[in-house]
Order: sequence, then structure tokens, then C-alpha cells
Amino acid sequence: MIKNRVVYGILAVLVMVFICAVGILPNLAIKSKNTETSYVSQVFNHDKVTTVDIELSDTDWQDMLDNPLKEEMKEATVTVNGKKVEHVGVRTKGNLSLREVANDEDSDRYSLKIDFDYYNDEQSLNGLKKLNLNNNYSDATLMREYLSYQLMEKMGLPTPSYSYMYVTVNGKDRGLFLGVEQVDETFLAKNFKTNTGALYKPDGTGSDLKWISNDLDDYSGLNAKTKVDKDSKKATINFLKAINNKGKNLEDTANVDNLLRYFAVNTALVNLDSYQSNLKHNYYLYEENGKFNIIPWDYNMSFGGFGVGGGGGGPQLQNNNQQTARSATGNNSSKQNNDIGKDNRPSPPSGQPPEGQMPMDGNGQGGMQPPQNDELPSTQQDDQNANNNGQKEEKAQDQEQEKDTKKSDAKGQRAAGGSNNNLLAESSINFSITNPVSGTTLEERPLLNVLLSNDKYQKQYESYLKEVATKYLTEEQISKETAKIAKLIKPYVEKDPTKFYTTEDFEKAVSGDNSLSQFAKQRSVAILKQLSAEASDGETTTVNSNSQTSIDSKKNSSTVNQDDSSNDSKKNGISPNDNSEKTFGGRAQGQPGDGMMGQGQFPNAEKNQETSGTSKQTMILNGIAVVVLLLAIITVFIFKRRGKIRAKW
Repeated sequence: MIKNRVVYGILAVLVMVFICAVGILPNLAIKSKNTETSYVSQVFNHDKVTTVDIELSDTDWQDMLDNPLKEEMKEATVTVNGKKVEHVGVRTKGNLSLREVANDEDSDRYSLKIDFDYYNDEQSLNGLKKLNLNNNYSDATLMREYLSYQLMEKMGLPTPSYSYMYVTVNGKDRGLFLGVEQVDETFLAKNFKTNTGALYKPDGTGSDLKWISNDLDDYSGLNAKTKVDKDSKKATINFLKAINNKGKNLEDTANVDNLLRYFAVNTALVNLDSYQSNLKHNYYLYEENGKFNIIPWDYNMSFGGFGVGGGGGGPQLQNNNQQTARSATGNNSSKQNNDIGKDNRPSPPSGQPPEGQMPMDGNGQGGMQPPQNDELPSTQQDDQNANNNGQKEEKAQDQEQEKDTKKSDAKGQRAAGGSNNNLLAESSINFSITNPVSGTTLEERPLLNVLLSNDKYQKQYESYLKEVATKYLTEEQISKETAKIAKLIKPYVEKDPTKFYTTEDFEKAVSGDNSLSQFAKQRSVAILKQLSAEASDGETTTVNSNSQTSIDSKKNSSTVNQDDSSNDSKKNGISPNDNSEKTFGGRAQGQPGDGMMGQGQFPNAEKNQETSGTSKQTMILNGIAVVVLLLAIITVFIFKRRGKIRAKW
């Protein structure tokens, strides 16, 4: 006969098991789940070149090469450092580089995206869901993007994992690429406390973050990459209101320290294929608990590779047709972008309307449309008809010439990149830190403008610039890093069959008089000179955008499109508070955010153990524990009842 104490002892053990299952094991499960980000060390190892072997049908591969602009996903098997993953999605990727390579008959070296969970949501590579293989277009050093991400990391910014990878397709060498982690839920879980906030990749309408309306749908270019719930939508609108309302409540809607670090590094690197140029793209915004952070992205055009004064593909090489037209009219891009307006800032190009607006006529109405042919006077109509055939022939010739131009431009860009001819261009080296935009104005970039319009924010921004210029973007540091990388990747460069540049081009680009280390040397000196001038008398007189004399930022005040923004703000329910604060020049007053001075705002993968939701394993474990406990209680109840019945007999 089983004694009562034995039964109660068993019950006590089961209760302890239940407590462990519900209270302790879930935390262990969460920790285990997050340590699945072992891909950081296993896939993105900076001390070696990762091997990526892609296998797919010859038909699918040829179709990708023949139709790269379709970016159509193909099913493949991918083996990374010997670990095979089947049923994986693979496609071409890119923007400028994709189009340029597609127009180049001499190359089919496309960047690729590998989607491990495309066909199976539960599938990953050591926790990695998506991998980008960047082709290092227009970069003979093959290091611009690598070094940029490294610098972002050192400055405490949430940065995608990255490393060099040698790729083969169906057993044939494809070449050396830079592997970059995708910014997605996995990345967010690694770098933030939660990964359930709204993630945006701005590109298009609204990507300049200028105020449009209270309706988030009107910002079609924000491009949500995760689910955006009601709270996130409200937080997004509040963020847009704050940055377009001279920073009012900015600290409640944004991680100001993160934003300042990002713009300091971006400015130091003269990375203008970004928010700071006319293209206003290549960055992510992530909302966590109502506050927005910025995440860096796409740095193959950093180190001045995009060109100051309006941008363009390749290392400061403009389209040949555009250059010819500018030469003929005498209006080159540098002059257009460097005219000084009444507020001592660069004015928009002559004759161009503000971004997103129609040209205005003399009465303030929308731009006049050209009359149709049937509205022309009879003599002009006859002349028009007489010229139609000739125009068609000229158009056909122009189209052929344009095709030839695109091909020559692509080759020219790679040639320029190969020799780094414009790496040390004066406009890049002396790129302004107080007016750090190109092809646009600060007024057209309200997020950056509102930060630089606040004394405390600007001082913190300048302190980060100084940190970059004295610790990381120095000749000694960049020389050390480039030498280390060159030693690692040179054997792979030599055997790369699709490389854009020769091995000799590579060697010249990473050392000598036109190298990245020389850029770092001169750029850091220029930054410190500008900081010194700003600190001494509030004036900067540096060369910006091809000999632009920059502005007296503290003696001259201006408003951000005051009349237009005031009307729009009132119409949409925003009160600009015109009399209480001033914009860049007479800077807005405000306090930095809570994390203003904090180093390393973003937790590492090892430290971050908080995730949202409950894993399937935890739910199953808890369910089993509950069932076992219920069975134990029922057993004790039955046992006790039987004991009472026997006692009666």
C-alpha cells in the first residue's frame, strides 16, 4: 500500500516541474531562440572569405541572365561554407548597378538576393533568412561598402552583418561579392529589444519626410516592410509632424542620438546616394515603442563615389548627353547647385520648381501646359507638320545614340572607378558639415534640417564628426584596414572571372596617391578644419560643391519654406509656432533625447534576449506541463477518495 507521504511527494515534484516549465524554461527557450543568430559569426566571418555555392537549373539561370530587370525569383539549392539549404529563392537585385550591368554587353555580373525562407517560412541558415550578394559595382577597391558598415558599427549604429563571399553557380566561379544581411525581422530582433515595430524602406513619394497629410497612405514611398498596426501608424504621423514642426516633441518620436550618429558618419563618408541627395533613399526607418531609429543601407557609392552637386552613377561621372547639354548652355550642374540664395544656402537649380510641385506662372497658378497642335496658329501648324518626319528620324537616331551612350557610360564608370581618378575631388574632400546635402537643400530634407537647427543637437552631431575624424576615418586606421582586407581577398580577386576591374586596378586603388587612406587623410583634416572654424567664430569658409563658399550659419537665420509650410501645416492641423522657434541659423531650442550621450545604443545579439510573441516550442512545453499537473492532481484526488472508502469498510 502506497503511503500518503509518497503520493504527496510525487505531487510536490510534479508541481516543481510545472513551475520550471512555465516560469524558467520559457526564458531559456527565448535565449536559445535568439542565439540562433549564430550566422553572425558562422556566415559573416571577417577573418575569412565565405563560400557560397548556388545550384539551379541551367534554364532558370540563363533566364535570370537574359532577363535581369524582371528580378524573378528562381528555386535553387544553396550551400554556404558546406552547409546545404534546399528550396531557396534566388534572384537578381539592385537599382542603378542592375540597370547599368543589364545595358553592358561585356558583363553579366549581377548582384543577387538569396531568400532562404521564400518557399518555407520556417527555413533559415543558422537563423539568417535573407542574404544579399553585392557585386561592388563602380568600386575598384571592393572596400567602400565594407569599410562604411564597419565605421557605422564602431559608432554604435544598428548595422547589417557583412563579409566577403566567393560565389559559384552550378559549379562555375562567379566571383567575389560582399555578403550583406537583409534588414528584416531577424535583424531587428538582433539589434533592438523588440521586432514588432514598423519598418520602412523609404524611396519615392514621402521619402524626403516632408509633411503631406495626416493620412499615411499619402506617403506611398515610405514602403512598409513589416506589418504596420494602428499604434505604429499613429507614431509615424507623430514623427512626421515633429520633424516638420521645427522639432517640437522630437524626442518623444525619435531616438535623436541614433539620428545624429547616422548623419555624422554619412556626412564624413560623403555618402550621397542617400537621404542627403536628390534621390532621398537608401536608408531604413524603424519604429520601436513609438520612437524612430535610422538604419544604414547601401554604401557602394560612399567615399564620395556618387559625386557632389547632383549625383549620378559611378564615381562622379555624369551622363555624356547631360554634360554636352550643359557645356552648350553654359549651365553646369555645379553652378546650379551652388548658387547662394537669400538665406545663404544653396538654391534649387535655376528654372526648376521645388520638388513635387508644378512650375508656377506669373499669377501664382499651376504651370502652364504647352498648347496642343490643333491650337497652334495656321502658319505654325504648317511648320509643325513639315517638321514631323524629320523629328521622327532624329528621334530614332537619338535612341540609338542613347543606347551607345549608356554602354559607354557603364564602361566609363568602371574605368573611372578602376583608377580612382576622382576619389580626392575637392568637392568631396571639403564637403560641408553644416550644409551636408547635394542636389537639394536642407529645407527639402526636414529630418536633417531640424537636427542641425538645434544648438544642442548640432553640438552633439559635431562631437560625433570629431570622433569619426580623429579615431576611425584617419590615414593610419584606413591604411591598416585596407591592407588587412587586401591580403585576405587578393587571391579571390585574381581568380574572379567576372570582376569589373583587373587585379592591377585593384592594387592601385587600395594603395598609393589615390587610395581610400588618402581620402581618409584629407577628409578628416577638412572636417576638423570646419569644426575649428565653427567653434572659433561661428563661420565656415570651406570649399563645398566645387568651390562654393559656405554659409555663416549662426549670423543668418531663415525659415524652412515658411510661407508654404505654414499654410500646409495649418491646413493639416499642425501649428508651426513661427514666433517661438527659429530654424537653422537662429537654431531651435530643445533638449536632446534620453539616450543623447549614450554609447552603443543598440544591444548586441548576445545581450538581446527579449523577443515578441511566444514560440511554438514554449507553447507545447507549457501545454504538456499543464496536462501532467492536472493528471497528478486527479490521481491524488482519486487516491485520497479510495483511502476514505477503505477506511469506512
